[in-house]
Amino acid sequence: MAMNEEEIRRERIRSLITPDVVVCKDCRERYKEEVSCSICGKNMLDPNYKGLVYECPVCGKLYCQDCWVKIEERKIH
Repeated sequence: MAMNEEEIRRERIRSLITPDVVVCKDCRERYKEEVSCSICGKNMLDPNYKGLVYECPVCGKLYCQDCWVKIEERKIH
């Protein structure tokens, strides 16, 4: 079963969320909604973000390192 174009684009963008990849300001803004933490809204493509990126294996939502730690500690729901 082939992925549709939207899924391919989403996976490509998500693959860029690593500390060693820098993207231009226009792309950071364009894809902000897709690469921001689902809790705090932090844009994880921002070059100032140095933490890890976590993805829920069930729903696919993304979380910054700080929020993920809080989830694991059950401090937030």
